[in-house]
Amino acid sequence: MSELSGHLAIKVEAASAAVTIRSSRVLAATRVFAGKPPDEVVRQLPMLFSLCGTAQAAACADACERALGLTAEEPVRRRRQQLVQAETIKEHLWRLLLDWPKVVAPTVVQAARPSPAMPAMAQVMQRFVSLRQTVGEGTDADPLRPRWSGPAPSIPDAVLPASGRRDTPDQAAAAFCDFAGLVREYALQSDPADWLAAVDSTDALMRWAEDAPTTPAQLLRTLMAEGLADCGANPVPRLAGISIDGLEQRLACPDAEAFVAAPQWQGGCRETGPLSRAASHPLVVALLADLGNGLLTRLAALLVELGWAASSLQSAAGDSADATRAFKAAESDRALAPAPEPIMEPAATSGASAGLAFSAAGLDPDAAEVGIGLSEAARGLLVHRVVIADALVQRYQVVAPTEWNFHPEGVVAQGLAAIARSGVSIAELERLAHLYITAVDPCVEYQLSVS
Repeated sequence: MSELSGHLAIKVEAASAAVTIRSSRVLAATRVFAGKPPDEVVRQLPMLFSLCGTAQAAACADACERALGLTAEEPVRRRRQQLVQAETIKEHLWRLLLDWPKVVAPTVVQAARPSPAMPAMAQVMQRFVSLRQTVGEGTDADPLRPRWSGPAPSIPDAVLPASGRRDTPDQAAAAFCDFAGLVREYALQSDPADWLAAVDSTDALMRWAEDAPTTPAQLLRTLMAEGLADCGANPVPRLAGISIDGLEQRLACPDAEAFVAAPQWQGGCRETGPLSRAASHPLVVALLADLGNGLLTRLAALLVELGWAASSLQSAAGDSADATRAFKAAESDRALAPAPEPIMEPAATSGASAGLAFSAAGLDPDAAEVGIGLSEAARGLLVHRVVIADALVQRYQVVAPTEWNFHPEGVVAQGLAAIARSGVSIAELERLAHLYITAVDPCVEYQLSVS
């Protein structure tokens, strides 16, 4: 994680239920991009924003292209979306297999089947890296590379990775399908599309949790057994109805830095992330009505998003018979392969190759062009805004999910206050505060103080 990421200092006072959230995040770090050509910005951006690097790169590419009046080809845009979905799967599995169990029930990790959590996550990480290589990471065909230096390579064309092996589009589709299979293996224990259709109510979720041997199912059973289903529920509304035009107006204002640091919409705090996106699924609709936005609803929203992302990737690959055969071959190869060594979160890359010819974009040197790129990252809506003039970036702004969700008066602050008002002991308040923070999920480290 970049040293510029900073951290959150969160303080909860039990007696008064007062919550204070302070951030040391260097939100003005993007000022280093001013005066630089866009291709250099694209290369340097991952050094500042390594977490959710795929979503960051997609938002950056979208913003730069919009500023230049360019549009990536439909196959490129579709592949970007698939990569963001794959990253969301990776991030959600990390939360569910590693982070939640540390607070809810540490023994869950050791008891879970089909394998302990860390080897499972090692496999997830390894396959995500392989997936990125398959679709051309670091090459001119990388879909995360902005399309301003010549014609965009068509995704259906073959991609030549660094290894020299030529991958066909069917192999890329198979890689996505293979990666999506991790959701069935480590979370749902059934076909994602079938799970989404069958688990459409609270009762259906409980039946699934009783039968499934996965870590998420055990987490759900533990939440119910401890009476924590509605823990942290509060009235902060979900972020909805936001538009590019509205964002442009807000980010162009003189007080834009204040908005970036503590964003509000239509006069109030908003929540962004899995719960906001999954709010239309029947299961989440039912849980919101019965339990509000507490822990059980948040856990269910993660599962729904896993199902949606995996189902989408499998559906895209399912149109190709060759992809299906390649997927089965990959399954066979993996069954014979030794267990992977645990690997750490890789440093994200923007996907831009060296030496992009920005001058080919044909900018009017006297005009300043603005572009906003949006990406639904694993933790919520990610906004990038760039202003380009004289072939140089004049201003670059990023509004990250953390600033919405960990606003001093936002959903985490109100959720922690609700827990404090419940009258639990100091020790239990600290445990539940850690759990609620994990459930909403900051993208930076945090320090918690409970008194």
